[in-house]
Amino acid sequence: MSTAPLTNRDRLVAQARRLFAENGFAAVSVDEVAAAAGLTKGAVYYQFKDKTDLFRAACEAVMADVARYVDLSTMAESPHPLEEIVIGGAKMFDAYEAADARRLLLIDGPSVLGFEQWTALQEPVCIGLIAHAMGHLAEAGLLDEAIVPTLSHLVFGAFVQGALRIAVAADPAAASLEVRAATLTLIRGFLVGVTHQAQAQSPP
Repeated sequence: MSTAPLTNRDRLVAQARRLFAENGFAAVSVDEVAAAAGLTKGAVYYQFKDKTDLFRAACEAVMADVARYVDLSTMAESPHPLEEIVIGGAKMFDAYEAADARRLLLIDGPSVLGFEQWTALQEPVCIGLIAHAMGHLAEAGLLDEAIVPTLSHLVFGAFVQGALRIAVAADPAAASLEVRAATLTLIRGFLVGVTHQAQAQSPP
């Protein structure tokens, strides 16, 4: 089965993603991305307003892969609703530790895009995945459905802080072990709490 050829935009985003991941936003020029894609500088500005706009598109491509990986790998393990957030959280850390996600989304993203745009980029994907897991807990009677959106934002914030801590650590491997252990403690405690609360509220 044949696949459709890449568009100029696709080629530019792919090369920008690679170069930004390898060298960082500041060290990569528009000319370098154009040359790597086999296109002219004019082709870049035909597709994108400026280098930041190109960087944003590269971040969106990385984010799409993060979401796909977390969703598919979590579903593949068919967790019980109580385990979905635990497994999904571990998969999210795996995804954010990939070289391109680490550099584009965690190291350069906040400063290049600004906090508001950086958060907006990730919210539909990562918060959506967390809300999906929280929704299952609500369906099981363990959570009030009304608090799922706010709770999802809070849990996402904890995951992002953990991922940022790993990304900037002098020893990322050691930081990853510490963050994952701390996150597991946090989520396990949350699950125990909502389970006990639901049991206490159940009629005798």
